[in-house]
Amino acid sequence: MEENTSFIPEIYIGENGNWFINNYDTGVKARGDDGITPHIGANGNWFIGESDTQVPATGPKGDKGEPGEKGEPGEKGDKGDQGNRGPAGPQGATGATGPQGLTGPQGLTGPQGPTGATGPQGATGPKGDTGAAGPQGPTGATGPRGDTGAAGPQGIQGPKGDKGEPGPVNIADNLDTTVEGYALDARQGKKLNDNMKELIKVDYISQQISSIPSGGSNYNVQIPYSVPDGYAVLLVSAYATDGCSASGYYSSASRKLSAVVINPTTVNRNPYVSFYILLKKA
Repeated sequence: MEENTSFIPEIYIGENGNWFINNYDTGVKARGDDGITPHIGANGNWFIGESDTQVPATGPKGDKGEPGEKGEPGEKGDKGDQGNRGPAGPQGATGATGPQGLTGPQGLTGPQGPTGATGPQGATGPKGDTGAAGPQGPTGATGPRGDTGAAGPQGIQGPKGDKGEPGPVNIADNLDTTVEGYALDARQGKKLNDNMKELIKVDYISQQISSIPSGGSNYNVQIPYSVPDGYAVLLVSAYATDGCSASGYYSSASRKLSAVVINPTTVNRNPYVSFYILLKKA
């Protein structure tokens, strides 16, 4: 048998429509056919092809809840002295909105006085005319982050989308059909997968090699290997650890896996040399 030292097999589709691996005809068709796409029918049910599944595509609409009663606003108390700032407490529930008060009369604009010390926050007065811009004050400290608000109510359901194009309905229950427009039956998909598993399989062997010389010279490694009954070696690849490189092949005459190991470092290495063997049905 011809020895093959390529790491990656050449896989392509031949003129007869079958999968080929390194010029080997696997006998397996490469082209599959389309399946059936479910769609929503005119009556609102799911259809598979022309068959009504009797399953609605949308759920029933729930009943609308009754609004709660509005609470009465309390009387406004006198303003107390400003106390020290305490730690942030948990966010309370949102209270009902009170009625809007009447707008008071606008006062006259007085002359601008000198900038004084910042006093405590007073009650909000009526809005006056816009005054001249004052000097930029210092940036205040960043306040504590507030708690995350409660999630809002779910939005209403959007309108129904357009109906899609119907999918193909032709099914082929074999691996030989080449007519366009036929979908591969699931049973044939399993059969195709089983055929591929029987046709090709991968074997693996690893062995540690002691004292590979430094300096980049070639070091030959050979490991006995028995090909499983009913199979032939299609491809062999090898790699080495510990900073070394390797290329491998199989000799049917000596029944051994061979690898050329190169140690490009300045010290001797003890790498593991591993072989991946791609096997095909004989």
